[in-house]
Amino acid sequence: MRRPGIALTASSLAFALVLLDTTVVNVALPAIRDDLGASVSGLQWVVNGYTLVLAALLLSAGALADRLGARRMMRVGVAIFAVASSAAALAPSTATLVAAQVLLGAGAAALVPASLTLLTHAYPDPIRQARAVGIWAAISASAFAAGPVLGGLLVDAVGWRLVFAVNLPFAAAIALLLWRGVGETSRVARRGLDLAGQATAIVALASLTFALIASRSLGWGSPLVAGGLVLAVVAGVTFVAVERRGRAPMLPLRLFSSRAFSASTAAGSLINFALYGEFFLLSLYFQDVRGLSALETGLAFLPQPLVFALAGIPAGRLVARIGPRWPLAIGGALAAVGTFLLLGAGPDTPYSQLVISLMLFGAGGGAAIPALTAAAVSAAPPEQVGVAAAALNASRQTGGVLGVAVLGGMAHAGPQFVSGMHAGLAIAAAALTATAVLGLGLGASRRPARTELEPAQA
Repeated sequence: MRRPGIALTASSLAFALVLLDTTVVNVALPAIRDDLGASVSGLQWVVNGYTLVLAALLLSAGALADRLGARRMMRVGVAIFAVASSAAALAPSTATLVAAQVLLGAGAAALVPASLTLLTHAYPDPIRQARAVGIWAAISASAFAAGPVLGGLLVDAVGWRLVFAVNLPFAAAIALLLWRGVGETSRVARRGLDLAGQATAIVALASLTFALIASRSLGWGSPLVAGGLVLAVVAGVTFVAVERRGRAPMLPLRLFSSRAFSASTAAGSLINFALYGEFFLLSLYFQDVRGLSALETGLAFLPQPLVFALAGIPAGRLVARIGPRWPLAIGGALAAVGTFLLLGAGPDTPYSQLVISLMLFGAGGGAAIPALTAAAVSAAPPEQVGVAAAALNASRQTGGVLGVAVLGGMAHAGPQFVSGMHAGLAIAAAALTATAVLGLGLGASRRPARTELEPAQA
């Protein structure tokens, strides 16, 4: 591309839009509960309606980005995002809001793999590409950092509906950049869409999420919960069989023959499991247990996503120099320590103690994301970068869905909330420890070949 900087800006804003919706909505959950009368399970579906569809459609969206062109897919995604955001802002009930979040997830699914595909085509040189991925991650994470504060400000000043309407200016800016300065990527011919694989993936993830969320109110012995778990297993096994035998699978299983790809996708799932689950729990903890307002909650969260965002650029440069092994291992370990320290959080815990934990998690996550992204993308053949990016992000979003379902399901109303939160955070710390182990399992890091490019040129 002749103007790679514009492609980088458009890609970063697109992924930022996807992340912004997650953090903004979490801060608004108590206000949504009070206005629409939603239960804890309803709030879980408000969050997971978005992330579940995002996770389930990412693989097909990645294949479509390769087949139709990343620029075209981003245009479609931006249009869907704008329509769904308007519907969410006007939702009269919890069910309507969940439906709008489902549509919003479809738009996000079109944006995420296309944004990374556009980026890798704009920067074909491995060194510049690694640095660009670091910038992409940092700019995108800035939305994650701004989301809690922006969401809290909007909720306290106007109401929760504005947290969805705020997506519209972002969508307009991305559309303008795509129209003015971004060319289309090369397209890869494919035989067709893997409809059987897509259907079984949706059924497996949706039924598993339903069972995990419903178990809180119905109990594990409920026929509905048991049936959901059985359906999830059957659909998951069928998905693997379909992908193994299909002529045009949306997830080529041979990608997992690479240890780097397998480890990075697993690590991405574990990081988001801990991150999304922790964010859900702490949003309720700050407002229901400590009595903070939405804006005060956003400000309390700020150190974590801010450090997360700031760590992205140096982490991307470090990955370009030494490879992804140590950044991923150290990042996972830092995040695990930060989460472990939160196990002492109670109604009267000084915020100075909490902020150390939040910053450690932010630093660890900021170091790990560029590393696992670089590992996954570099392990894939050039013609399958879109599929590899989709698989990585699908694993991350699947982890986020399960994190909200599992850890959020441990939240109990009243005085038992803190003990349930501690149990959830302990599971999150274990998941992040496993991430560090997976980083070590990437094998010896090899330094990329040097070029004459300066870091500023990325």
